[in-house]
Amino acid sequence: MAMRFVGVGLQGKFVIALLVSAALPFLIALAVFETSGFRYFMDERGRFHHMEAANLVHALDEAADSHGGMLQIWLAAEPALSDYASVKNREAAGIPADEMARKKRMLDELWPSLPNDDPRLLEVLRNAGAQSLMHYQKMNPEVAEILATDAYGCLIAATGKSTDFDQADENWWHEGKALGVHGRWTDILRFDASSGVFSQDIVLPLHQNGAFAGVVKISVDVSSLFSRLGSQKVHDSERWEIVLADGWILASAEKEFVSLADRIPEDTRQDILADGKGWILTQDEKGEAWLTGFAALESSEDTHGAYVLFSSPRDDVVAPLQKRFLQVGAVAVGFLAVCTLAGYWLIHHDILRPLDALGRASRSISATARFHPPMSLDTEEIRKQREAALRELDSISTIRTGDEIESLAGDFAVMSERLLRYHSELEADVRAKTTVIHDELELARQFQTALLPSRYPDVPPVTVPNPLRLRFAHFYQPAFDVGGDFFDLIELDEHRAGILIADVMGHGARSALVTAILRALVRNHTTQAGDPGVFLTEINQHLHEVISRSGQTLFVTAFLLVLDTRQATAAWSVAGHPAPLRVRRGGGKLPEPLWSEPHHQPALGLSTKAVYQTRQTSLHAGDVFLLFTDGAFEAENPEGVMFGVERLAHSFDEALDGPMAAMPAKIVCDVSTFQHRQNYDDDVCIVAVEAVSGKAGAKTPAGGDG
Repeated sequence: MAMRFVGVGLQGKFVIALLVSAALPFLIALAVFETSGFRYFMDERGRFHHMEAANLVHALDEAADSHGGMLQIWLAAEPALSDYASVKNREAAGIPADEMARKKRMLDELWPSLPNDDPRLLEVLRNAGAQSLMHYQKMNPEVAEILATDAYGCLIAATGKSTDFDQADENWWHEGKALGVHGRWTDILRFDASSGVFSQDIVLPLHQNGAFAGVVKISVDVSSLFSRLGSQKVHDSERWEIVLADGWILASAEKEFVSLADRIPEDTRQDILADGKGWILTQDEKGEAWLTGFAALESSEDTHGAYVLFSSPRDDVVAPLQKRFLQVGAVAVGFLAVCTLAGYWLIHHDILRPLDALGRASRSISATARFHPPMSLDTEEIRKQREAALRELDSISTIRTGDEIESLAGDFAVMSERLLRYHSELEADVRAKTTVIHDELELARQFQTALLPSRYPDVPPVTVPNPLRLRFAHFYQPAFDVGGDFFDLIELDEHRAGILIADVMGHGARSALVTAILRALVRNHTTQAGDPGVFLTEINQHLHEVISRSGQTLFVTAFLLVLDTRQATAAWSVAGHPAPLRVRRGGGKLPEPLWSEPHHQPALGLSTKAVYQTRQTSLHAGDVFLLFTDGAFEAENPEGVMFGVERLAHSFDEALDGPMAAMPAKIVCDVSTFQHRQNYDDDVCIVAVEAVSGKAGAKTPAGGDG
């Protein structure tokens, strides 16, 4: 389906076309830039962040390993520990093996509970070798703890109390024992219970005169080492972090950071664990997006102990790209504006200005092409409009563009001259035909009015004694000159009268014709009207036959009420018509529908097989029936709300206070007030009938039609 620019003139559409043709390549380039280019840029920056994290991992490993090298140099330059280890090894060699094992086991069990002043603990902490290790630790704050054992795994020197005495069962001790003279072994990041920090352990062998003398383990505090290395590279908008495998942040380059006080989001942790190394987009607790590169620290065979994260705010990362995009966009928009203005000037000069002249001529001519009432065809206003149209026709004859627009202007001038002439002739013809149609519709209205009852029957006659008498009133107004609503009063005998109301589908001339047919059928079968069901069944068969022969689809809703003043009964039958309202004067109740349960009785003319049932109830003095068509309660106010049967019942109840003859008209006035206008969208027909005491009664003419 073609795109429509509602409210945009031809000039605006030309401008839009120019903008689209000029901007389309720019938009395509922008789309490519925003998709492939942006992804490529983010991937490049992500790899850079991963490389930064990997560099810090490498720096941490080198820094930790360098402590092992420095300690080796220290031990070589300061032989106190090696000498002390040789002494302890000679002492141990003189003790039987089983006695040595028993002594180690006993001391290992007592070790955690030894007080700080216990001679056995002081022997480990205050010997010459331990003093040498403490001196080294003091010069290197990143060192959390240093332990030294003899050749049998017994603790001989330490910078602080360890968790156990016998180290021979530790994996690091066996790794150190297996090393060569100048070998070093680095353990994975782990929590050191002795020093109470997350550390990376470097293990060195001790040798004396070429013989194995023991093992030294130096624990480097990763948090302290990270603070020294990471903070040297961090900008204000960047941050370094060491994150444990469970998500806790061990160390950070941020100021006032508290170790293990915060965790990274769970989804970020899962992504890091799944990939091991790389980069991701993360979001902090404030909702700010970060570009994060990550790399694992030294790991075991199947797990990583911790990860180094290097992060930058996403907005800071893409800021250079956005700046470049704005620069390119500004240049492109300027170029686009220049092209658009140049194109617009060319189009306006050779196309739009001539078309505007044609447009003014069209509007002037169309102003004369109106159907006016017969008495206003030769007014001064029309004469001025036609003179203006002729002037505009003269102006378009001056169009000289040398292209199709000039040809169009010439053809338009010829067409317009003929149109003005044809319009004058058409107005005269329409005026004559409108007069004929108006006369015919007036005749049809008079004919339809003649079909309605001209008087109300006296039931019973004033000379006939009877316990009840009937009084009638009605209002009838078609939506147009003629309508499809119909009612009839059938005088069956001295004591009975039938009130028929019907509504033909639609309104206008076709519906009015059906009411004429219906009136003829009713008058031909009045002898059967004593039984409402039999009467409607007979009418339906004949009406269906007429409608079938016409090839039209029509139906008629109808209701017949037969009141017997002698037997004091009311019998009725319905064919798809709304239920009438009934009320008893002085009864203290509001009017109610004649029935509440649904009557499945189809409208007349739909099926020849329809059989209509007769229902009956008692009749009392003071009973008032209100028969109506749907135009009375389906009238809508400006908000689209219907008047409804409930409002109709209240209006009926209020009308009971006035005279019977004015009751239908009063209800119609209420409907008009509700819808804020006098005319109706549908035909309106209301018939009221009242049973009064037999003492009352007077012959009155029919009246009340609108």
